[in-house]
Amino acid sequence: MAGSRPRRAADASPTRAATRGTWQHLRQLLVDGVLWTLGGLGLLSMLAAVAAHLFGFSIVLFSTGSMSPTIPAGSAALVRLLPASEFKVGDVTTVERQGALPITHRITSIKPFEGSPAARVVTMRGDANDVEDPQPYLIHDARLVIASVPGVATTISGFRDPRLMGLLSLVAGGLVTWAFWPRQSRKATLVAAAALVAGSQLLGAPDANAAETEEQIIGRHLVLTVVSDKEALGSMIPGLPVLWQVGVDTVGDEEGAVHIGLGLAPGTVDAGALTVDVQACSERWIADTCPGTVNHWVTATPLDQAFVPATHDNTRELGSTPAGTPVWILVRATLTGSAPDVNAIMKLAAWGAGEAVMAESDGGGRGGLANTGSDGTLETLALAGAAIGSGLVVARLAGGRRRDTDREVAQ
Repeated sequence: MAGSRPRRAADASPTRAATRGTWQHLRQLLVDGVLWTLGGLGLLSMLAAVAAHLFGFSIVLFSTGSMSPTIPAGSAALVRLLPASEFKVGDVTTVERQGALPITHRITSIKPFEGSPAARVVTMRGDANDVEDPQPYLIHDARLVIASVPGVATTISGFRDPRLMGLLSLVAGGLVTWAFWPRQSRKATLVAAAALVAGSQLLGAPDANAAETEEQIIGRHLVLTVVSDKEALGSMIPGLPVLWQVGVDTVGDEEGAVHIGLGLAPGTVDAGALTVDVQACSERWIADTCPGTVNHWVTATPLDQAFVPATHDNTRELGSTPAGTPVWILVRATLTGSAPDVNAIMKLAAWGAGEAVMAESDGGGRGGLANTGSDGTLETLALAGAAIGSGLVVARLAGGRRRDTDREVAQ
């Protein structure tokens, strides 16, 4: 009996060790699997950010079935931003609309727009609709639908839920911390750092809905109505126009003419990186379409040259309107390239009826028209780089601590 006890202990010890080793192996496989999955998502996020920034690719979601059966409701589509000159009849196109969600329909006709060689006037119709859209669209660029996947829009939209973003970030952060621990391998640490990219990309994804505001500047006789998307003004994307609309009107029984001039406010930097088109409409603009009579004042001109020479209060007079006859001025500004120092504040002055009033495109207090990075892409990549760099540093420190511990044990 006494001799059998050591055998049972000896037999049990390898069994427990084998069981413990199996569980440790399974746990390591689980951890590595999760880390590699999140790391892959992080890599995809980085590639998607680069593709969006350099090549104009993005994703649009379909909430209606106007393009059924080609693209049913609940689909997601890969689109690419292209100049208007590259579109043709039959293309499925996403067109931006000021103050409303974008619309994606099929082009039924396309023709040049007089006064702007880069612009096109298109009519569109959804595949499920019996008639064309009520009004044509004036486009300088639009997004071409390349491919679509049905039934995934809800899932993609769900990932934009702030609560889910926060949870994923906490999970990624926890896994990074776990992987940083000295007992984990350096490979797991780097993959966990890449996982943080996924969380940072989700957190950096902005809402693409328009945030148009309307403000009035009221004088004794003159009234300016300023319509703009301040977020878009303060965060421009190269090649994607932003609109600034100002209505000029009078109050009372004034006579004579109201003169209108445009210029640049003090503090403007690198305005040559922007081009502008300025048009006047007898009625309020609907997105970038004039429902009345249109006059072209400036066409595809660098912003630093568009309003010179100055003729009144540091602005160049571009036109006038009789008192009592409103006119709506639309300025379309486009960032032509990557210029991080752009800070262009435009001002519109109206004078007549014994007074002068002025409005500025202040970009919602951000300093005017500016390129702050394509939809947060550059900031996201910077955060990703910081995360990976931090992972390398911690991995190095953890590796040093582990070597010091091994030396102490060996002694």
